[in-house]
Amino acid sequence: MLVFISDLHFVDETAEKHNIPTLAFEIFLSHIKVLADRVRAKELKIVFLGEIFDLLRTEEWFNENIEDRPWGKNKDKMHNRAKIILNKIDEKNKDTFNIFKPAALENRFGNIKTETIYIPGNHDRLCFIIDDLKEKVVDILGLKDSNPDNFKHHFSSVKYGVYALHGHFFDKFNYEGGPDRSEKDYKLVPIGDPITTELIAKLPYKLVKNIEKAKCILNEKEIEKLKQNFQDIENIRPLSETLKWLIYQVDANKNVIDIIEKTIDEVVKEFRKLEFVKKWYKHHDKGRFDMADKIQFILKFLEKFKVFNLKRLLKEADKTIKKIGKESAVKGAEELLSKIDKRIHYIVMGHTHTPLMEALVLRDEGGIPCEYVYFNTGTWRKSYYACRNRSGFIGWKNMTYVIFYTEEEKPNKYNLPVFETWSGSLKMEE
Repeated sequence: MLVFISDLHFVDETAEKHNIPTLAFEIFLSHIKVLADRVRAKELKIVFLGEIFDLLRTEEWFNENIEDRPWGKNKDKMHNRAKIILNKIDEKNKDTFNIFKPAALENRFGNIKTETIYIPGNHDRLCFIIDDLKEKVVDILGLKDSNPDNFKHHFSSVKYGVYALHGHFFDKFNYEGGPDRSEKDYKLVPIGDPITTELIAKLPYKLVKNIEKAKCILNEKEIEKLKQNFQDIENIRPLSETLKWLIYQVDANKNVIDIIEKTIDEVVKEFRKLEFVKKWYKHHDKGRFDMADKIQFILKFLEKFKVFNLKRLLKEADKTIKKIGKESAVKGAEELLSKIDKRIHYIVMGHTHTPLMEALVLRDEGGIPCEYVYFNTGTWRKSYYACRNRSGFIGWKNMTYVIFYTEEEKPNKYNLPVFETWSGSLKMEE
């Protein structure tokens, strides 16, 4: 029995406090135990498919000079700060991590041989690069040192008919390497890293500082609520609606609109000045509407807050979203199928935060109908979704996991590995 979960985004809670409660994982493991007993599973592999630890959504990097951050030059200070961040993540989520330790899993699953496997994504890229962080992750998730699948960028099993990867390879904002997907490729810093920290995490961080400095009329509770709303920017789905979320936050806080506009302007200017960003533009500007132009398009939109009203901004956001377009993980899955072992029937990815099943190909092979399917494992974090009538956003929590069984565990007509998916949502006002 093979189970995939991804995009848990455990954080140190300096830039947001959205860690998933331990109870969610207790419920998850209890359900997996029921399913494993039902099929009399002899083994259980739980694969953490990337972005388990979020080393980018943190204010800790602002304690280091620019050159000492992940997109700078001083690797020693960067490594030390990354260790501090991961240690804090461990501390904030200790109870959750403890239930995945080998002894705890053995106690829960009895005679079923259990194992956890870790595949890094883009927000936990440093866990793959830095040896000290690798050792910490091994301890946190109770990984087996002897398992070569850990810290690889894909997991495959003919027995289960599965090929899995985090999926950021198909997102040009979050993967900087080439088509070979070598270790060197995955170590390169993508533009998405500084965007997450220097734009998305820095905006609420600087906003609070500017509000406190201005000694405005907001009380402590109102400041905290404002900060949380701006921290939720990266939890908007689809990501293309992020700009509209920002517009609504500005419009809802007109009493401090000057400070918000000033902060957005400051953060954008500081981002443009980053040496890494300047070099990235130079490397990616190909003379047509390319990746560099898309980033510039977004930044120019942000600079319009001071001159456009709400109605005009929403129109500009629609233009920007249409111009930027979106990456297709499903198309990437189709490409993968043509290159990997023909006994692989299922492609699994995370990264998009949107649970999905997509039928890819149906082939007849010697009278046996072979089905090829793409899965996305979504996220367990709370996400916010744009209303169809453009009146605002509604948020709820999600939980998705994808399960695969061998033909022995779930006998079937064609003796093929089969799947089962579970996806639930929870709406609570906290």
